[in-house]
Amino acid sequence: MPRDRSIYCERIAPGEKEKTCRETGARMVFEKKLQDEATWKFYKRAYKKYYARYMKGNMSQAEFKAWGERAAAERDAAIERLRETADAALSASIIQQLKEGLNRL
Repeated sequence: MPRDRSIYCERIAPGEKEKTCRETGARMVFEKKLQDEATWKFYKRAYKKYYARYMKGNMSQAEFKAWGERAAAERDAAIERLRETADAALSASIIQQLKEGLNRL
C-alpha cells in the first residue's frame, strides 16, 4: 500500500488527466471505509435518502442540516462503541441501533 504522503501529493495521479493524488487518494480512503465498515455503509445510504428529500423540497435546509449533524454524531458514537467491543452479538446490536437511528427524523 502506498504511503500517506504519496496518496495525498499535489501531482497528477497515475492514470488521471486532471485529478491530483490528493483528490483521488481522499476518494480511495472513503471508498475503503464504505467497503470495510458497516457504519459508513448505513450512514451513506441514509444520507442519500435524506438528501433526496431535501432536494425534492420535502425537507427544509435547516431540517436536513440538523439531521446531518445528528447522524454524523450517531455514526461516530457507534464507531467508538464498536472499537471497544469484541463481542459479535453486541456489535450486531450496535449496528442495528445505528441503522434504526439514522432512519428516523
